[in-house]
Amino acid sequence: MYVEEQSASPPLKRRRCAETATQASPSPSFWFHDGDIVLGVEQHLFKVHQSRLKCSVIFSDMLEIPQPEVVEGVDGKPFVQLADSAQDWHVALRWMYDPLTFNNMPHPVPWALLPSALRIANKYEITALRKWAVDRLHARWPSDLERMDTNSLPCAAEAIVLAHECDVSSILPAALYALSLQRWGYNADGGRAHLVLSPTDMRRLLVGRERLHEYRSQLLLSPLVSRPHGPPFESCDQCRDALQHYWRSRVASDPESPYECWLLRELHAVASEPDELFESTLCTPCLAWHRDVAWMRFYGLRASIPQFFSLR
Repeated sequence: MYVEEQSASPPLKRRRCAETATQASPSPSFWFHDGDIVLGVEQHLFKVHQSRLKCSVIFSDMLEIPQPEVVEGVDGKPFVQLADSAQDWHVALRWMYDPLTFNNMPHPVPWALLPSALRIANKYEITALRKWAVDRLHARWPSDLERMDTNSLPCAAEAIVLAHECDVSSILPAALYALSLQRWGYNADGGRAHLVLSPTDMRRLLVGRERLHEYRSQLLLSPLVSRPHGPPFESCDQCRDALQHYWRSRVASDPESPYECWLLRELHAVASEPDELFESTLCTPCLAWHRDVAWMRFYGLRASIPQFFSLR
């Protein structure tokens, strides 16, 4: 796909400059006849073009330094040994040589691409690659948590680790919330969290789950209480039972589901997608309270999520 046609892999000129290069193999994907620099990563050699590497601030500055006429390199080209993962560089080079394919990948992009792209982008200051990866992370774990879907559930624990490693803290509320929704007894992805998360993040997750459970329990117990620890709404006798039943049904969990109630999404749906049949049964004052409290609960919970998970 990225390899120019060739009759055989080019022989390596074994020189003193890079002992490790003599034990490495040319990459079948990134060994170009007209490449003008060789990167050594683990046991792989990439013969690529300096012009492609100049998207990196680090490489751009390095390549501006005048080079000696006699180069002790590999295959007659300058050789740079890198202390990175070959998989990470394979992803980065795919992006450098074919950014259009990366930009047109359907959502969600394969998870394995994102850590590799971010690690190389951060280390070598590749702004466009970092933006591509961060945008895809935000598509899975958005700041508007009510927009999350089932694509947010897989790899949520790994995303939390990556957020700390590569400075993408903006996804932490959504990733922690997504992880908290998963019932580990159903072999959900979250059941591996204790193997992935740091002790600090594991505590954040458990505390956040407890706080969400408490919030939902209070709503189930007293659905007519507008604010925590506040007095109940004085509904009319005709509407009281209907209001209580409706709110309890919207925030109850399905015992057969591998997920807890997507509470924030449910509150947003109640507020933004009115149930006309139900609302037609309410008197004017009770309908006004119902609509107001739906938005109030939604905005209040969304603002509280970072605090629930000890991110503030």
